Amino acid sequence: PEVLPMVLQSEYDAVIIGAGWAGIRALETFLNNGVESVLVLEAANYVGGRSKSVNFQNDNDDDDDDSTIKPYRNRSLAWTLKYRIANPYETARKRVLGFGHRSKDDWDDAMSSGQLGQYVPNHPDEMYAPEWISWDEWLGVMRTYNETKHLAANVLGLTSLDDYILFVRSDSKRAEGLRIPVRPDLRYKDEWIDEDSFFGKS
Repeated sequence: PEVLPMVLQSEYDAVIIGAGWAGIRALETFLNNGVESVLVLEAANYVGGRSKSVNFQNDNDDDDDDSTIKPYRNRSLAWTLKYRIANPYETARKRVLGFGHRSKDDWDDAMSSGQLGQYVPNHPDEMYAPEWISWDEWLGVMRTYNETKHLAANVLGLTSLDDYILFVRSDSKRAEGLRIPVRPDLRYKDEWIDEDSFFGKS
């Protein structure tokens, strides 16, 4: 795309360093309060900070990276950006975890009956495309035995059931976000062998 020359003024009412989501929110606050002379400085060639994606299927280094912040459904890009600022992924997901949906089918049923409310998009995989991982992650569906075993031993570095339980109970919200149970020996009783096997000691 054509790069237009930037016309700089000699003075600005405000200068924002960085066009990530915090910078965009600051810009919105200034504009909503009548401050129109604002300069936003960004080192990258896109806005959104860490919310971006790269097309790994295209090996042409001369092509520009595509921003994944696209208009949501039939809404404008400006509306989409404002919605994302007011309802970021993690905020919306915290609301969703309280709904108790256990599958995509549950979600679709709630959507069709109008139970989701205005602060949760019907199609979060499109609204939050840059942050999106999976429906299980979005809904907080509990991990499988093998997934929890790998996370506990290889990622979190836990070595015993006591350590595991202490970790979970010290921050229940963190455990909820990680989608791991309080008592893996009870949750996965059909797969559970013993503590040493779960923590990779045998």
